[in-house]
Amino acid sequence: MKEIKTNNLMKINFHLFVYFICTLMTGLLLPLQAGAQGSQKIKLQLKWLHQFQFAGYYAAKEKGYYKEAGLDVELLEGSSQITPVNMVTEGHADFGITGSDIILSHVEKKSVVVTSVIFQHSPYVFITMKDSKIKAPSDLAGKKIMASDAQGWSILKSLFLIEGIPLKGVSLIKHSWTNMDLVNGKVDAISAYSTVEPQQFRNMGYEVTLIKPMDYGLDFYGDVIFTSRDLANRKPGLVEKFNNASIKGWQYAMSHPAEIASLILKLPGVKDRGITKESLMYEAKEMRSLILSDLVEIGHINPGRWQNILNIYKKLGLAEKNATIDGFIFKTPAAKKILYFDILLYTLGTGVLLFVLGVFGYWQLSKLVLKKTADLQNEILTRKSAEQRLELAIESAGLGIWDWNLVTRKFNYDPKWIKMLGYEIKDFPKSTNWIDLIHPEDHDLVEERMTALSEGRELSNNMAYRLKTGQNYWTWVLAFCKIVSFDDTGKASHVLGTHLDIDVIKGKEIKLQELTKQLRKSNIELEKFAYIASHNLRAPLVNLISLTEMQAEENAPDGMRKEIDQKINYCVHQLNETLNDLIEIVACKSDDQIKKEVLDLENELNLILKSIESQVNNSGGKIACDFSECQKIYFPKRALNSILINLLTNSLKYKSDDRQLLISLKTVNKRDHTILYFSDNGLGIDMEKFGKKIFGLYQRYHPKIEGKGLGLYIIKSQIEALDGKIEVDSIPDVGTTFRIYFKK
Repeated sequence: MKEIKTNNLMKINFHLFVYFICTLMTGLLLPLQAGAQGSQKIKLQLKWLHQFQFAGYYAAKEKGYYKEAGLDVELLEGSSQITPVNMVTEGHADFGITGSDIILSHVEKKSVVVTSVIFQHSPYVFITMKDSKIKAPSDLAGKKIMASDAQGWSILKSLFLIEGIPLKGVSLIKHSWTNMDLVNGKVDAISAYSTVEPQQFRNMGYEVTLIKPMDYGLDFYGDVIFTSRDLANRKPGLVEKFNNASIKGWQYAMSHPAEIASLILKLPGVKDRGITKESLMYEAKEMRSLILSDLVEIGHINPGRWQNILNIYKKLGLAEKNATIDGFIFKTPAAKKILYFDILLYTLGTGVLLFVLGVFGYWQLSKLVLKKTADLQNEILTRKSAEQRLELAIESAGLGIWDWNLVTRKFNYDPKWIKMLGYEIKDFPKSTNWIDLIHPEDHDLVEERMTALSEGRELSNNMAYRLKTGQNYWTWVLAFCKIVSFDDTGKASHVLGTHLDIDVIKGKEIKLQELTKQLRKSNIELEKFAYIASHNLRAPLVNLISLTEMQAEENAPDGMRKEIDQKINYCVHQLNETLNDLIEIVACKSDDQIKKEVLDLENELNLILKSIESQVNNSGGKIACDFSECQKIYFPKRALNSILINLLTNSLKYKSDDRQLLISLKTVNKRDHTILYFSDNGLGIDMEKFGKKIFGLYQRYHPKIEGKGLGLYIIKSQIEALDGKIEVDSIPDVGTTFRIYFKK
């Protein structure tokens, strides 16, 4: 410890001495140089036409940051015909703005040096029309793609190679920089910037899909500042001044986007391209997630990340195996001096430190070791006690803990978590991911929320879902997940999570929901019964009261008494019919209490057809069935018979006189339901007129044909009472199709 402190002290003193001398000389020489030379003329080649993408350089020029550094900077507007790397290496510009594919120029031995990184994430995306259903790189196989060799093609090529898409199967078209080529179907996808083109499409009223290379593991840098190796070696001080002034401009631009947007609108040709302040502000907003100035200092360069980008290109065969990033990243004069000073300091200091350590080191080190040992023992005891208390709290609460490394994509499980789910630790497969244990109905929800965490769209979340236990049944858990660490780029790298067993609580909640559902159903039916009682019972009762009063009159003629008796008889029949309807409705409502059983649809249909054989024969109709996809259902027998006989008798009753009656029944097997399609070619129903009333009480659509209007109401009530549903499509004088969903 003493060695480290002494070394640091000597290093600091030596640095201070050198810094004092350099500062003194700089203070004396700079005014002379500035007076002799004036402002240094510099040309900066932009990557594209004037837009917010280059806001920092406009701000540095407008706010005088370049001037303060003794620089007179000319901003050269880019275009589809200009390649910034060529402009700089051929001497037409001193600095340039380009993307992360500049590392390929370095590998190809071109004289380029990166001085700053502005966009920590690449804005390159590939845009497709939403209705084309092209959502992933694999969908681009065999498609026509518009991209530029200098802008985006290397990233697209990398994406295809990673996803295993043969490049020869892709048709590359030279970029026309015209969005309408995508809209008109000339191409299937175009390379673009996520900060600009998506909003342009939305402004034109088109919905598009973005394919982001970052979603597939290609997290490259975006816009970078670079210069030639010759200029970096000859005038490193000038390069550092330009770099610092540019970064200062970016800091101002991102803090004052509205002011810089107004400045950009005054630049030549900007308004002529239809650019508005609104579009510039949208671009600025989108750029924040690429620059990440809240997490990473603007201009920050991570050599390890450049090495990772180069490694990806090597794996894909786009760079030689022996390629390195040596000489690719600019080192400031101060950094070079410190490197040389460090070597000198370590060399000179070694002898001195050996002497000091020989005299004082042993005693100081022994004293320090004793103190640290005592502190460590106390810390171990404290931590052990805290861990024991924490373990007790976790065990009492029924918590299971897991963590997820987003870099390696590996999960680690707390043994108590494994036991909580009823598994033995030795039997729990190491390859098993807890996501594989999630109930199929909950899987999409959990996957969506976990993806939001891994992409950094959420910092934490909680949700309830079901997990399969070691005893092979489902148990409800409440999960809480939180991002606990980030990598150098600000991207989430580690997630910690807990599971709390809430199976008992959730079971009671589900029962309460079912009870509430039944009560709501009962309330609706009570309203319907009240309707029947108030309308269908009240009228005949009022008539009966009046008729009996008339009959009681002593001087009523005999002819009138006979007529009154007939009307009384009619009212009694009406009451009887209404009461029978109520009994039938009540009977269908009790079907949810009937025991379910496995029923063979073909057998049940044959039994019903036998009971109405004479009606079928008289109609001259034909009945066809196809139950090959699903022959059996789990349903109450009485309810199924009621549904089938109501549908069959309706088809017979409402057949067309102009054609032979055809009835077909077919089953389709879905994930959660078996669907029965029941179709006929009868009179049909006008859905525009009666669609909302079709399953109502006493609804009739063909007045000339006798009927009560109860059948469809009863069918719907029986099906919904058993957690199913029924849908109908019908066209007048064409036919009707019912779709009945039987829950598995």
